[in-house]
Amino acid sequence: MEIKNLQTFIKIVEFNNFTRAAENLGYSQAAVTAQIKALEAELGVPLFDRIGKKIYLTHEGKAFLPHARKIINDELEALESVRPGGDLKGELIICSASSYSSRVLPDILLEYRSLHPEVMITVKVSDFVEDNLKKLARGEIDFLVELDEDKSFRDFRNVFKLPVPLVFVTHVDNPLANKRAISIKDAIANDFIVSDREIGYCALLEKELGKRGMEFEPAMEIGSVDAILNVIAGGFGTAIMPEYMAEEMLDTGKIAKLNVSDIEISLFAYFICSKDRWLDPLMKEFIRIISHY
Repeated sequence: MEIKNLQTFIKIVEFNNFTRAAENLGYSQAAVTAQIKALEAELGVPLFDRIGKKIYLTHEGKAFLPHARKIINDELEALESVRPGGDLKGELIICSASSYSSRVLPDILLEYRSLHPEVMITVKVSDFVEDNLKKLARGEIDFLVELDEDKSFRDFRNVFKLPVPLVFVTHVDNPLANKRAISIKDAIANDFIVSDREIGYCALLEKELGKRGMEFEPAMEIGSVDAILNVIAGGFGTAIMPEYMAEEMLDTGKIAKLNVSDIEISLFAYFICSKDRWLDPLMKEFIRIISHY
């Protein structure tokens, strides 16, 4: 049973499309069709039903799928056992939320690159969750780093979940910065700046405020968190953001932290991949490295 035929079979399942699988594998569509026919002939059963332009796994195809994945994984593990650790080659494609890609992800990428210099790493930056999940499902990216509330991503494999502390910050001359504790009402009434009201932690804040029957109109909406930090350091406004974004300016005293005592918003960084694909050596190594963080 040829490994390339099994890989083609699994890719077709991942993409649910012969053409996209062929493009991803670098084969012609005719070659992909021939490989599946050869595999079906060897097994003596059809693996796909073709109805119009759509394809569906047959009962036999569904039964065979986990065994195909196991054969592929076993071969990859066998190859890994005799290859030097730095001998990984190929491309790893990651899509990340913008704030995470600029602060936390670089350290992970630098470590990966130092260990495996022949791996090409591509990072796409996007904060639009639904679009990102569709790309992940279509196999266009290997991993998605998503910031969201405590939830489960159905139909995807969550390989890691990290808490992301949020902080309220303001300029150092704001009288609120000297108070031991303030209310969320005071925080959002004080020239509040948001990065994007429709997504991310600002959307979670507005959701929590809605539960309390509170509404607010921000003084500014700025797409860049770095720009928000510079505005606050310049003497205007308050904002909420991941602590890792504000850490440097807080440590140097350029901005101040507000102790907002009556609200708590839980945010997490999720590292997820498609549930239907096998974890190749490049992906396994990425998981191993992020487990340190």
